[in-house]
Amino acid sequence: MSAAPSTKDKILTQSRELFNSEGFGALTAVDIANYLSMSPGHLYYHFKGKAEIAAALLTAHIEELETIKNAALSACVGTKATIEAAWTWMHILVEEAWDARFAYREPLAIVRSDARLANQMRHMFSVQHDAAWGLLHALRSSGTILASDEAFDGLVHQVALGLAFQLVRMEFDAQVTEKPRDLIARAAALIILPITGFIAPSVQAT
Repeated sequence: MSAAPSTKDKILTQSRELFNSEGFGALTAVDIANYLSMSPGHLYYHFKGKAEIAAALLTAHIEELETIKNAALSACVGTKATIEAAWTWMHILVEEAWDARFAYREPLAIVRSDARLANQMRHMFSVQHDAAWGLLHALRSSGTILASDEAFDGLVHQVALGLAFQLVRMEFDAQVTEKPRDLIARAAALIILPITGFIAPSVQAT
């Protein structure tokens, strides 16, 4: 029988839901406490304000990104480094970004709430860049894609930027009725699209 979630875990889970649905910058600690149906004092006992909650959520998010990145780079090696495999892992990375989408919508608001959060935001984007570089390097090493060093560097930056912000941009264009899983799939497809222009002729022929 699993243990019941702790109060801190409940605060983090529900705060993430609130940040994702209502935004981060405009909310106060009192707003968060009201949403959680607890007194501001009770909230403050566990977290010393909104920025501390954001720091804990970012830490958990970065840990998930690191886990996904490491699994992706372990799986996509040699003949297993295919466009399909890369798309699958990028899809998973986009899913994780969706779960913490408040961080990608309002990075400046998060940093302004506490300058110490800037390092976490940089780390978050760095992990995505490393994942993009690793997956593309695996594709190039396996001969799946062909690209000069200059083109490869540009492609890495383009994919990393897509992992960070493609989903956020598409939210503004999405129909209200579109399900998150469909939005995530479309974002992942657009992120990987530039890579298909570098597929080796020998791979295209198969």
